[in-house]
Amino acid sequence: MVCDKHLEEFKKKLKKLQKQYAYQKELNQICLSYVSEFFNQLEQDFKSRPDLEEAEEIYFFKHIKPVALGYHLYYRYLIQLEHEKPVNTLKTLKRYYKELLDTQHQFKLRHIGFAYYLKSKQTHLDHIYFLRRQPLPFDPDDLSAHLSRNYNTPRDYLTAKLRSTDLISDYLSARLDKLTHTPTSYADSPHLNWSGSRTDLIELIYALYHTKVIHKGTADIIEIARALGSFFELDPGDVYKTFSEIKSRKKSRTKFLDELAMNLNYAMDKDDL
Repeated sequence: MVCDKHLEEFKKKLKKLQKQYAYQKELNQICLSYVSEFFNQLEQDFKSRPDLEEAEEIYFFKHIKPVALGYHLYYRYLIQLEHEKPVNTLKTLKRYYKELLDTQHQFKLRHIGFAYYLKSKQTHLDHIYFLRRQPLPFDPDDLSAHLSRNYNTPRDYLTAKLRSTDLISDYLSARLDKLTHTPTSYADSPHLNWSGSRTDLIELIYALYHTKVIHKGTADIIEIARALGSFFELDPGDVYKTFSEIKSRKKSRTKFLDELAMNLNYAMDKDDL
């Protein structure tokens, strides 16, 4: 199908975006925007072909649409996750990821029969699952029963949901593994008291992040905020909101960093006397 070629191009472009914006907080939003654009175009292309044969329709709703929709659900989930995740202690963050991972596992267990049908590449029920038709009177696996049947089948949404669940589970497992192998725990970390403002700390956090000097540039804003907040015994609060306020300053937007440089230069000039 022509859709196969478009799908491969979509995956390549998505990987390129993931690499290009890997260390920017806008990564998930950028990817979601691209996925949404592709998904909308996919729907338009499908609806422009009213003469599809049954085999083509089954293939589209089983192998094409769920891939794009799965990524759409995945990036929406990541954006919400990053917005809601705690930034105080390593222990709290681990518990947060574990609870989310368990939720994904429970969803897969509820639909284990259909998941097996897909993974074992069975096809004998495709004409029921992936052709547009009226929903059955009671079908607990039909997550799209409330949607229009013009562009939905009894199982295409669940197929996409299972795909996104796999992606989310991999993401959460990787985050947990990274936290588990963090050499210094929150409880064992040294602590110093930060006597500057929270805004000053956020300014420093973003400077370190964009200079890419923490973990060779792989640490994200929240990780750096959590580490410095722990070290200086200060809750960094909503780092994104504070940074937005910093950017809106009318005078110097790097007030604290300017002060650091000025004081260091003054100290070195004084030592030279």
